Amino acid sequence: MELETRKISLKVVVVFTDKAVYSQTGKHLSNIESLVLQETLNGKKYPEIASDNGYTIEYLKNDVGPKLWRRLSFAFGEKVNKSNVKIIISNRLYNEQEKRETLPIKAPVISQKSPLLPSLNIKTLPVESKVEKLEQIADVYCEKSLKTLRGTPSHKILMILVLFPHGALKEGIMKVADLSSTDVLNNSITQLEEMLLIEEKETRYYLNSVIKNSLMKEFKRNSEFEKKSRKRWLSWYLEIADNDHTMFICEKERQNIVEVIDWCMNHNLYEQVKRLWPIMKSQEVDNSFCLN
Repeated sequence: MELETRKISLKVVVVFTDKAVYSQTGKHLSNIESLVLQETLNGKKYPEIASDNGYTIEYLKNDVGPKLWRRLSFAFGEKVNKSNVKIIISNRLYNEQEKRETLPIKAPVISQKSPLLPSLNIKTLPVESKVEKLEQIADVYCEKSLKTLRGTPSHKILMILVLFPHGALKEGIMKVADLSSTDVLNNSITQLEEMLLIEEKETRYYLNSVIKNSLMKEFKRNSEFEKKSRKRWLSWYLEIADNDHTMFICEKERQNIVEVIDWCMNHNLYEQVKRLWPIMKSQEVDNSFCLN
């Protein structure tokens, strides 16, 4: 049975797949892997995906794609490729629905007193409708939250976190968001945690996965903000790479640097890649010592 016939959106499918990968590997899909997966499920081929999103065909076909299919093969325990990924995920999703009353996808748990959302009762809805309703709740909450936060440091933090798919340390957030003080940083993080838009894990801060795609769209729409943020993002990691005493990098930070290198490669910033590459060979240590 095809995904469309079950009326389950691609966004929900990507979130479901990301959770499956994370449960098996301890690592989330990168932004570009999520993009390729979603576009593939949408019926697009590499040339179209590359053209629509500013990547080269060779990069997607020979690098991102093969790595993605290997990760999904490991997560699902069977061979996955571009041709069969849709049916495999479809079957997995169907099996999950059969086993449980609802899919294991959590929407933000919002207080009934929250002014951002209406009270909704979805207990009597079919499974597919529940999933769609949860997605709608997430989209509504994200949009209304952004509207209340625009122009504040909290909004800047929320936006730049899309650049850190494997979490960001406070030092990185402060640098890339261009915040004025640690007090502003701490107060803004507290606000975002209370709104359930971000969460802390082992001193790293992550976007709530349910709103990640909505925030990426918001980030892309603000081209000037994206340009300045990416410049500071690249500068932050170049400073780390150029620091002679930086000898240890945790795996999560290493994966973030892979994202930076990918972006540099796609924008012909080869000198920056040369400066970043040595850090990929650094020794890995426990996350609690990562870049602290």
